[in-house]
Amino acid sequence: MLGCSNFQQHTRRSFLRIGGSSLCGVGLLDLLRAQSPAAAAEPKAKQMIVCWMAGGPPHTDMFDMKPDSPADYRGEFSPIATNLPGLQVGELMPKLAQRADKYTVIRSITTMNKPGDHSRAPMYWLTGNPRLPSGTAKYPMIGSVISKLQPGPSDLPSFSVLGKIDHHIGNSIASSNLGPSYNPFIFDPLESKDDIAKMLSPQMELPAFARNAELLKALDLRLRGQDRVDPLIAGLDKYQQTAFDMLRSPRLREALDLSKESDETIARYKDGHLEKYRYPSGNPMHFLLSRRLIEAGVPIVHFSLGYWDWHGQNFIAGRQQIPMFDSGLSALLDDLDDRGLLDSTIVLALGEMGRKPKCGTKEGAGRDHWDYAQFVLAAGGGFKRGHIVGATDKLGEQVSDDFYKVESFGRTLYHLLGIDADTIVHTLNDRPVKLIAEDAPLVKDAIL
Repeated sequence: MLGCSNFQQHTRRSFLRIGGSSLCGVGLLDLLRAQSPAAAAEPKAKQMIVCWMAGGPPHTDMFDMKPDSPADYRGEFSPIATNLPGLQVGELMPKLAQRADKYTVIRSITTMNKPGDHSRAPMYWLTGNPRLPSGTAKYPMIGSVISKLQPGPSDLPSFSVLGKIDHHIGNSIASSNLGPSYNPFIFDPLESKDDIAKMLSPQMELPAFARNAELLKALDLRLRGQDRVDPLIAGLDKYQQTAFDMLRSPRLREALDLSKESDETIARYKDGHLEKYRYPSGNPMHFLLSRRLIEAGVPIVHFSLGYWDWHGQNFIAGRQQIPMFDSGLSALLDDLDDRGLLDSTIVLALGEMGRKPKCGTKEGAGRDHWDYAQFVLAAGGGFKRGHIVGATDKLGEQVSDDFYKVESFGRTLYHLLGIDADTIVHTLNDRPVKLIAEDAPLVKDAIL
């Protein structure tokens, strides 16, 4: 078998076109598997939006109300009826209450981690595997897998992250064993201090930027020399070139230009948003940017909506943050549905855990970490409309019906996106791994 050094006479582009050998880190088998019947099946979902609620939103104050529990459990918020028989939600979500026929509430998936683990749980949820910050395989986020197997248009990022992935792990989960080529494109046009946001400004002199990009690329290649065929270096080069292409993309700049939206639309998304919050609140305009990116053709959009780690002042924080979530998500669901995009776009709202049901009754009461029960809101893309999956006990402490592991949820998402979760991909060191390591059942009751 020829070694990697024998291929240096070829350009990397021709090398990839030829296919190479697994010894050089080019997975020809991956491409064949990607064309298998399981991977090529017509997906119910073509795109996905993830609204990540870092810290853990309180399930018993939002989508799993327990009005008959003792006062030190039920808290200060009352339940209100929805347009879905059998479902009550917290009083701070009147808009989502009237749109319960658009989404599924899942109450029976949980990590079962020891409470307090803010670093382990996000990685578990966002990859579908028990990944840790260190010491385990660097399983990829679902968006990175989509970037590899089902990439979007060449002038748009296949996997966009608006801001940070999570408040606790930052963006450390972005790198994976698939290599840097498939890392998410992380930017935030709503933050003026973000250098990428400045580059995306329509006033930018693109010809000058292009010259600078070419200069950097030429210098980079000179410095790298014979290392260019290394798969890690090649991946970094590809990611850098993709970033440059994105920054010069008229379609991306158009999608990020919120001035194209009417004042009425902006108001719908911002309704309930306050200027000052006790905790970082996130920005409701990320809901609107997500919709615009989906309309433009971006396959996966992820954003972190504030910080939900309420150990004290639970109900004061809730009155600040939950109405903003209610308005932003309701507007997103309405707009996607009105545009005929909801049936082909998965919309998720969840955090890494729930909150402890017992909170006490004294002023300033809060809910601590609770990994044994939480909610997942899932809409569109093959999820049922107006449905409830699973249940917790009378206090909201433990799953009492239809329990599923996080692996099942990950497999369900891959299934809806038209990807077999048993697909084998190869890491940079040519190690074969399954997308979801554990053989877990789909959450069939949640999907069409």
